[in-house]
Amino acid sequence: MKKIVLNVTIFAIVIGVILILLVSFGSDEGSKYVYKNNREHKIIEIKPGEYQCSECNMDIGDLDNIAELIAENGNTYFFDDIGCVVLWLKTHTPKIAKLMTRTLDTHQWITVEKAWYSRTARTPMGYGFAPYAVKQKGFVSYEEMKMLMLQGKNLHDPFVKKQLLSQEVR
Repeated sequence: MKKIVLNVTIFAIVIGVILILLVSFGSDEGSKYVYKNNREHKIIEIKPGEYQCSECNMDIGDLDNIAELIAENGNTYFFDDIGCVVLWLKTHTPKIAKLMTRTLDTHQWITVEKAWYSRTARTPMGYGFAPYAVKQKGFVSYEEMKMLMLQGKNLHDPFVKKQLLSQEVR
């Protein structure tokens, strides 16, 4: 009888600890991937760590490579890397009001189509595509960057990485 009482007590304590942990880790808002009710379709200025990337779930700490997709319904989605935007759009089809990125050279927001993308930059997810307002040698357009990203021809591919980085050394 003592053994049964001891087992039930231990079981109750374990369940209690699990419930306490679940309650303490939860929050009222949960993960923050979306800013809602942006009816004016304006860029939402965020602080590091305030939101998470809608694709990779990483906290957005580096504001240099961020992008925002503002849907017609007012939902604003945040991305830490332009490659994450491309991957997210493979499986999500919102009606897009604006798709903006912040450039590394001017630190201004522009549409992703107007930006030029380096292929060898250090980016949060390591894809290598960083947005610039002014085209430089070796930069690609949004459409080309998107195609390369969907084909896996980014810095995650060791052959592409070797080829691109050896061209930089010359």
